[in-house]
Amino acid sequence: MPYSILVVDDNIDTQENIRELLEENDYISFGAANGEEALKILDAEKPNGMILDMNMPIMNGWEVLEKIKPEIEHGLLVIITTAYGDVPLAVDAIKQGVYDFFDKPFNNNKLLLSVKNGLERFKIQQELKELKAKGPSKLVTLDDFGPSNKIAKVLDDAKKVANTNYSVLIEGPTGSGKNLLARYLHQQSLRKDAPFVNVDCGTISSTLIESELFGHVKGSFTSAFDNKEGKFKSAHKGTLVLDEIGNIPLEQQVKFLRAVEEKKISPIGSNQEFDVDFRLIVATLENLEKLVAAGKFRRDLYYRIAEFSIKVPALADRPNDIIHLTKRFVQQCNLNLNKQIPDELSADVIDKLLTHNWPGNVRELQHVISTAVLMAKKQIIPKDIIYRGLSINNSDDITNVPIVYQKGSPLKDSMITLMETIEQQYLKKALELAEYNKSKAAEIYGIDRKNFYSKLAKYGLKNQK
Repeated sequence: MPYSILVVDDNIDTQENIRELLEENDYISFGAANGEEALKILDAEKPNGMILDMNMPIMNGWEVLEKIKPEIEHGLLVIITTAYGDVPLAVDAIKQGVYDFFDKPFNNNKLLLSVKNGLERFKIQQELKELKAKGPSKLVTLDDFGPSNKIAKVLDDAKKVANTNYSVLIEGPTGSGKNLLARYLHQQSLRKDAPFVNVDCGTISSTLIESELFGHVKGSFTSAFDNKEGKFKSAHKGTLVLDEIGNIPLEQQVKFLRAVEEKKISPIGSNQEFDVDFRLIVATLENLEKLVAAGKFRRDLYYRIAEFSIKVPALADRPNDIIHLTKRFVQQCNLNLNKQIPDELSADVIDKLLTHNWPGNVRELQHVISTAVLMAKKQIIPKDIIYRGLSINNSDDITNVPIVYQKGSPLKDSMITLMETIEQQYLKKALELAEYNKSKAAEIYGIDRKNFYSKLAKYGLKNQK
């Protein structure tokens, strides 16, 4: 059966032209002149995709997107069009699940190709969801981590402990890849064909966390309208991953400890006890030893969950992985966005990536590269690399700057090196803000052109682009 597409545009000529184009290429089409009509047709006809104009007098494209979030999550292909090209608009739309973005007037062949590729992509995603429901999650490979020596040590430790039943504590900063490592451990273990169950304790209220882990029987408390199977039981024969275990209230940690030690659980409101067999992996940003010292985490529970510990280093501490992961993310984004941006990076792009401090680690890198691929025309250039949020220059207390002392060298030498590093970063930022117009950059930096050029020469930045 052919795919069906709903075309939403208040310009009737544009709407009819797109519908004619689709029907000439064996698609079924429906038309709507505004958002309200579109929602009615979407509900009645259940099309596979929607080509949506963003600028309409009755319920604009943004309002429609808000209404159809559930449909997008379940595989509705959405391509947006607008007469007012706007890159931030495209970025925001992509974040909401939109597949592609076209300025008017657009190339008909490119629009058709986007529809074709988008429908194929969603079909593949649906097939993958069905496969995941039947078996373990997607395979994690060594390439997902990087080639650095620090990551090689992490993966070597993971391989050593994978086939044991040891509880593993994975520590590391936010976004560094702790959950990915937990999945890798599971897939390398003897339990790889059994369930992989992940619980983020940081997103569950303290009053519900016991129900989430142990389950409950109907009527055991006010909102217990049905029986609920807890995550301990869901992970039977497999792996249970707990993110941010420090959020489990102290008074509930005794029951949790017994479940981990004896592998027995009782749902809330039940006298029945169940045997459970799971391998426990704990991923945490918090320092659990400090929580133990502060009396907020049981010492016996800490020793039980930390039979083997692995620390994932911050991305800024493993520069070799930054370029490797960037190339992988470019390849992935090309598939997602139907683009062909080369993963070979210029020296300027590499320099910009390596001089950032990456407070959000791998997760931040992935977001930055997804935006860069979206914005890039033929290849990624430095201005496509956009950093958002806080950086070390405005988020960290200056009193926390590490002071390095080398015996035999004056301490002020270390300070001078640090100040020069900071000065380089500010020079690069001025160039970036001025889009590499050096006269304008000197004005932004706050000095005359002659002194600005002198500083660029000092740090080898004269050819920075």
